[in-house]
Amino acid sequence: MSSNKRHTPNVNDVRPHEQTAVLTTLAQRTDAVGEAVREEIERLLTNVDPESVAREVQLDFELIDADTIFARSGRHRYGYTAPEEAAWQVLEETLEPYLERMKWYHAAGRDEAFDAYALGVLRGLYDVHHDSEAEWKQHWPDNVREMFGWVLEAWEEHRQGAAERQVMQDQLATSCPRWKRDLT
Repeated sequence: MSSNKRHTPNVNDVRPHEQTAVLTTLAQRTDAVGEAVREEIERLLTNVDPESVAREVQLDFELIDADTIFARSGRHRYGYTAPEEAAWQVLEETLEPYLERMKWYHAAGRDEAFDAYALGVLRGLYDVHHDSEAEWKQHWPDNVREMFGWVLEAWEEHRQGAAERQVMQDQLATSCPRWKRDLT
């Protein structure tokens, strides 16, 4: 039996790549709609909440399946991959989008957003190390701490000023107190 009522489609009715196409089309418009879309994109990119970023990082790392890591390790037609190497591959793939966003903020000259985003990534990694019970951490417990160092170095590479570094160090001492000695 069919209904005579016609459903009005919304954004959740289309697939992600279709959502992207719609957004791109709307952002390219030169009228008020296009301006509103561009303003919303600007707002989303400018108003970085470190706590939201930290939660996103933690969730992404908690979703890593240890079986995925083990499936990548072992013998294969091109040789052998040690489980430790496979773990690094998966963890780096998980971190990469966050590093790319940090690079984007820096290249776009958005220093405040760059700092806030980096702080969120660092806090997320800290939370993964200290709070997550993900199975893969039983096998590779120190990898996240090393990645924390990578992110901090990536941030420091672009923020050379003593004042900026002191602000970040103070924020991390509060947000990541158990790793305070790593920050000096």
